Amino acid sequence: MAPVGTARAQATYEVLVGQFLEGPFPAESMRFFPDTIRVHPGDTLHFTTTGFHTATLLPVGTGPVEWFDTQATLGTAQPYAFAQPDPDDGPTSYKLGNAAISPTDPTCGGAGQPACSFGGTSVLNSGAPFFGPMDFTVSVDVAAGSSFYVVCIIHGASMRMRVEVVASGQAASDPADIEDANEQALAQDLDTAAALHERFSGRRTSHVAPDGTRVWDAWAGVDSRYVALFGFYPSRLRIRPGDSVQWHFDSLTYEDHTVTLPLGTGREIVRNAPLVCDPDGDAGPGPDNPPDQEEPPFCSDPTQLEFEIDDRFVHPSGNGVFRGNDLENSGVLGANSFLGDSNYRLRFTRPSPDGGFKYLCLIHPFMRGRVIVR
Repeated sequence: MAPVGTARAQATYEVLVGQFLEGPFPAESMRFFPDTIRVHPGDTLHFTTTGFHTATLLPVGTGPVEWFDTQATLGTAQPYAFAQPDPDDGPTSYKLGNAAISPTDPTCGGAGQPACSFGGTSVLNSGAPFFGPMDFTVSVDVAAGSSFYVVCIIHGASMRMRVEVVASGQAASDPADIEDANEQALAQDLDTAAALHERFSGRRTSHVAPDGTRVWDAWAGVDSRYVALFGFYPSRLRIRPGDSVQWHFDSLTYEDHTVTLPLGTGREIVRNAPLVCDPDGDAGPGPDNPPDQEEPPFCSDPTQLEFEIDDRFVHPSGNGVFRGNDLENSGVLGANSFLGDSNYRLRFTRPSPDGGFKYLCLIHPFMRGRVIVR
């Protein structure tokens, strides 16, 4: 919780949504900075980020866990689900949810626009920053004595901020004290990330399966209470033909990942994310059309916009044995996935090229790993 001091009426508070951490490994603080704040009615919250997040203000009295369970469960047709079924394209098709990725009101809150007014009765969403860093400004027009939460739709109920609205005669948070608390939290998260990276980079564990083959452990990302590491651990694993690798997904708090081989096919899946206009919606049989505008909202009728997801992206593919060119995909697993966070096991039957069998995460394609089979 941020320290409490004195703040003038109608102050502007800077809120950082996540923060990439400096170091030899990709990692991010998965927090709102600050995670708790006291403001006066009429004060302004200015949300910024260089990461991929939303700043989504929930109605007064709504808890984050309850809201995600009923409004934003990944993989469902709930209105704020980040990934939703796309039934008119097939039973295994998915798209990004428009209410999750788009601003509630595109005429306010952005750079050069007036602040959006938040009255506390309905959701106010920044949208996802697809086309540049987040710059989202909100006027807190909520009665004193109330409180509400701000969440990131993409990273679930664990990434949240509590805003307490106090009367003008009561002390609000002091921006200088908030800045000090933020620096302490960032330093703590950097230490945590470095320790996690060192611990998991050095792990080389395995066991012998009932059939006599060896199974090696690996991790698809590692999270802590406030930190997400975007890497495969170990990033390079040496095994023998006939051995298996078992990737763990149960060390995740905020992120979902995939393990997808071969690298070339994974890249193709990532690139195949068409932006289309769907004039007859999910209930109609008609075809999707290319965008009719070059810039957002891309469709003359913004409600027709669809960010589609390749059918090979979400669900598992393959038979659990990698022979060099066949698609083997864990599917999306992790903290928020409707598929869960179970382990993914893949057997390697033949020697690899000199550089090993390379793989990636479809969600975070900069995450790369390799299995060297000799």
